[in-house]
Amino acid sequence: MAFFKKHQRLIPFIAATLLIVILLPREGKFQYEFQKGKMWQHKTLYAPFDFPIYKTETELANEKRQALNSVTPYYDRDSSVYYVQRSDLATTFRASLRTAYNSPDHGGLSQHNYANLVNKILPAIQGRLKFIYGKGIREPNSLAEGYLSAPGATLVALSGHVAADYPREECFTPQSAYLYLSNHLQAMWNEGSAEQTFYRKLDVQSFLKPNLRFNERVTAQALEQRMAAISPTQGMVNAGQQIVAQGEVVNTNTFSMLSSFRYEYEQRIGYAGNTWLLLAGQLMLTLFFMATIYLYIFLLGEKKSISFKKNCFLMLLVCSFFLLTLWISRTGIASIYIIPFAVVPIFICAFFDAKLALITHFAATMLAAFILPNSFEFCLVTSFVGFGATYGSKDVYRRSRLYRTAAIIFALYCAIYITLTLIKDGSLMAEWRIYLWFAVNAALVIAMQQLVYVFEKIFGFTSDSTLMEISDTNNTLLRMLAEAAPATFQHSMQVANLAESVVRQIGGNPLLVRAGALYHDIGKMNNPTYFIENQVAAFSPHRRLDPEESARIIVHHVADGVAIARKNRLPEIIVRFIRTHHGTSVVGYFYRAYKEKYPDAADFSAFHYPGPNPTTKEQGVLMMADAVEAASRTLAKFTPESISSLVENVISSKIDGKMLENTDLTFNDISTAKSIFKKKLQDIYHDRLT
Repeated sequence: MAFFKKHQRLIPFIAATLLIVILLPREGKFQYEFQKGKMWQHKTLYAPFDFPIYKTETELANEKRQALNSVTPYYDRDSSVYYVQRSDLATTFRASLRTAYNSPDHGGLSQHNYANLVNKILPAIQGRLKFIYGKGIREPNSLAEGYLSAPGATLVALSGHVAADYPREECFTPQSAYLYLSNHLQAMWNEGSAEQTFYRKLDVQSFLKPNLRFNERVTAQALEQRMAAISPTQGMVNAGQQIVAQGEVVNTNTFSMLSSFRYEYEQRIGYAGNTWLLLAGQLMLTLFFMATIYLYIFLLGEKKSISFKKNCFLMLLVCSFFLLTLWISRTGIASIYIIPFAVVPIFICAFFDAKLALITHFAATMLAAFILPNSFEFCLVTSFVGFGATYGSKDVYRRSRLYRTAAIIFALYCAIYITLTLIKDGSLMAEWRIYLWFAVNAALVIAMQQLVYVFEKIFGFTSDSTLMEISDTNNTLLRMLAEAAPATFQHSMQVANLAESVVRQIGGNPLLVRAGALYHDIGKMNNPTYFIENQVAAFSPHRRLDPEESARIIVHHVADGVAIARKNRLPEIIVRFIRTHHGTSVVGYFYRAYKEKYPDAADFSAFHYPGPNPTTKEQGVLMMADAVEAASRTLAKFTPESISSLVENVISSKIDGKMLENTDLTFNDISTAKSIFKKKLQDIYHDRLT
C-alpha cells in the first residue's frame, strides 16, 4: 500500500498499459512494409505455405454491385385477373350501352352505332384485353423497377410451378396498357363519333388491373444466391512459389499477393501456440510508448507540474483513441480516418505544452496503428496532421483560430493522401469518399473542442479560455479590487504588462502569467491603507504600530489573498501565484526598523513571507516584475541609469536570496527579463526622463 501511495503517478500508466495489452489482437504482426508502385526493399520472398489471393474491397464491391444490377425480379402471375376483368367489362359495357340508348335522345346513338358497339367494339376490346393480360401487367413497385432499369432487363413470371422469362419491354404497366388499347381501337371510329364518345365515358382503364405481382421474397433469395456465389478469392499461391523478388516494383498483382500473404500470416500465427511470446512482445511494445511519455514527464523537467489527475487525463486520451480505433477497425462501420486524432495534441496543448502534446500524440498514433492493416500510411498521415494540429492549437480558444486549425487539419489530410496516391498509383484518382471522411474528421475536431470545458472541471485544469475570462478587468473580483484599492489595482495592471511581455519573449504561457499578476495582490483589499501605494496625504497607519505588528499586516495579505481567491473559486493555479509572488523573502523596511528598535531580538519570523518560493517560469517572472514595479515607485529621479540600476539590484537580490532556484529560468531568461523591464519602465516614465 505504501508503495502505491509513493508511486501513485505510475498507476495511470500501468492501468493503461494493461488495458491496451489485454485488448490487442492476438495475431502476429507481419514484419514487412510495402506499398504499391514502390520497390520491394527486402530479400526475395517465397510463400512458406499455400494461401489464397484475396480480392480487394473495391473488387468485391464492384462484383456485388454487378450482381445487384443483374438480378432478375420475380413476379407471380394471377390468371384469374383476366377473366374477372373481362366479365366485368362485358357486364358494365352492355349495361351502360342500354342505359344510354334508352335515354330520350338515345345517348346520341343510332341503331347502327348500337349494333357496331355490341358486335364489333366490345369483341375488339375483349380481344385486346386478352392480349394485354397474356403479356402481363406489372404492379407498380419501386424496388422491382430498380432491378428492371438496366437496358435489356428481363423478369420471371411464376405461374404455379412454371417460370417464364419475359423481356421488360414485352410486359405492360397499367398506363402503357391503356395507351396500347386506345391506340389499337382508334381506327375503329371517327374522331368525335358516338362510338368514341361512349368509349371515353366507359373508363376502360379501370379494367386494366395488374396480373403480375412482385414476389419480393423469391427475388431476395435469388439475390442472396448471387451474392453467396461471389468468391472472396481469385487464385492460389502455392508453398515455395516466389511472391516478390528483391528490387522488384510492387504492381497491382504483387500487391494483392502480398496483402493476402500478410492476412494469412497474421491469422495463422495466432493459432501457432506462441501466445505467450506474442503477449510478451505486445507488452514490451506498449511499455515502450508509455515509457516515452513517462520519461518526458518525470525526467525532462515536467515532474513538478504533472499530478496524478493529469496523468489520468493523458492515459484517458491514449486509451480512448486506441479503443475507438479498435472498434471501428473491427466493425468497419466507417473509415479509420474519421477518428479525430488531431484533438489529442489540441487537448493537451490546452492544459500543458506542445512538446508533451506531440509525444502523447505519437504514442497514441503508434499504438492505434499496431492494430491496423496499413499501418505505414496511417502513421504517416496522422503524424503530419498531429504536427499541424499542434501548430494550430495556439490561441485555439478563439473561434476563428479553431476553424483555421480545422481547415489546416483537412488540408493536411488531403495533401498527404494525394501524395501517397501519386506514389502508389501514379494517379490523382482517389476514392472520393475518403475526402468526405477527412471533412467529417475536421468537423469532429471543432465539435470536440467543447470537451475542453468538461475536462477542465473533471480534472481541475485551467484552460486558456478560463484564463481569458478571469483576466477581464470587468470581472467582479477585479472591480472590487479597483474600488477598494485603486492604486493596488493599477500596480497589478503594470505588473501584468511587464510579466506578460517577458513570458512572450522567453517562452511560457502569457495568459497564465497575466491572470496571476492581476490577482497576486488581491489580499490587499482587506487592509488597503496599510500599503504604501494606497496611502494619501502622506498619512501612514503604520506610524502608530510596532514594526512587528506592521510586518504581520503586510505579510498577511498573502494569506488574505489565498482566502479571497478560494472563496471566489479562482483556479488553484492562480492561487499559487498569490502564495509565491513574495516567496520566503523578508519585509525589509519593517525588519530593519525592528532590528534598530530591538537590537537584542532573536525571533524575526514575523518579518518573513510564508512562501513557498516560485516553482515555475511564470511564477518566477511574476516575482521579478512585482518587485521591480514596486521598487520603481520609490525612485526620486527617473533616468535610464537609475532605472537600470534599480532593475539590476532588485533582481540580483532575488537571485542572491535563492528565490528563483526552483524555477526553470535560465540566466539567459533572466537577462532578457532585465532588458524588457528596463525598456518598459523607461516607456512608462518617459515624460520624466532627462
